[in-house]
Amino acid sequence: MSQINCNNVSCSTSAVALTEFTYTEIKEATNDFDESKMIGHGGCGSVYKGFLRHTTVAIKKFNREGITGEKEFDDEVEILGRMRHPNLVTLIGVCREAKALVYEFLPNGSLEDRLQCKHQTDPLPWRMRIKIAADICTALIFLHSNKPKGIAHGDLKPDNILLGDNFVGKLGDFGISRSLNLTNTTITPYHQTNQIKGTLGYMDPGYIASGELTAQYDVYSFGVVLLRLLTGKSPLGLPSEVEAALNNEMLQQVVDASAGEWPPEYSKKLAILALRCCRYDRKERPDLAKEAWGVLQAMVNYPDNKCKIPSFFICPMTQVSYIMRQ
Repeated sequence: MSQINCNNVSCSTSAVALTEFTYTEIKEATNDFDESKMIGHGGCGSVYKGFLRHTTVAIKKFNREGITGEKEFDDEVEILGRMRHPNLVTLIGVCREAKALVYEFLPNGSLEDRLQCKHQTDPLPWRMRIKIAADICTALIFLHSNKPKGIAHGDLKPDNILLGDNFVGKLGDFGISRSLNLTNTTITPYHQTNQIKGTLGYMDPGYIASGELTAQYDVYSFGVVLLRLLTGKSPLGLPSEVEAALNNEMLQQVVDASAGEWPPEYSKKLAILALRCCRYDRKERPDLAKEAWGVLQAMVNYPDNKCKIPSFFICPMTQVSYIMRQ
């Protein structure tokens, strides 16, 4: 099985010089944080579409109340301020007075919006879904292998997967991400916390029980994301539902038909990989670099000549010529 090589992509973990924006610039770019400019909202703040220094950007304004918002702001600056990767959302600059972060603007919204076909968008084809999964797998491998300490995202879900040009998948929202520590008594780097954070349906059951955030937490969440891509269904109880369908040879009845005609062998491979990621025992989950990425990449490279081309994509003269030859 092939392994991903970070040397093949443009990525960096060295400190990046972030642009400092003024509070006035941020207010003007968002029309004083006008609701019509808002493109997202979460527990730690709101995201606005803005125009700043001749560039369309996404501006995330953190809630000013409490220590939590302050810490999430600092954590996101600390992590994204020293990382560059094609599958991570690019942090352009900050405005500390406004408690705002300025990111590249990604025109195709979030994966969650696309799975729900918000704003009457077309469903994502199955091949594109697998490509997005491979993109996010690559981002996680990069984070987990960071030196000197790996990083766990801690809140992987379709809401935090953004889609750029050509639907390149990019991982964002690092407000609760943590560096992973290795002690003399452990063999797995982890971050211990008394404050359980995350999103129901994507949270590793082991993390809920122990408070230990590890890279395997992200692997579990990634498995649920894969199942969402495969089925389009809600995350709650989804691993059990898909496992039952797989065991009863009824998998094709739960796959998302709006994605097109999934090759049965690929929908099965994706389901098996996802369920392995969602195993309760962390030791039984696959290594993303050594196993998962290779499975996904093989599906991304699915030969075009095995796909039936819809007739409306074929030149009418070509169709006539084919019929006459028959």
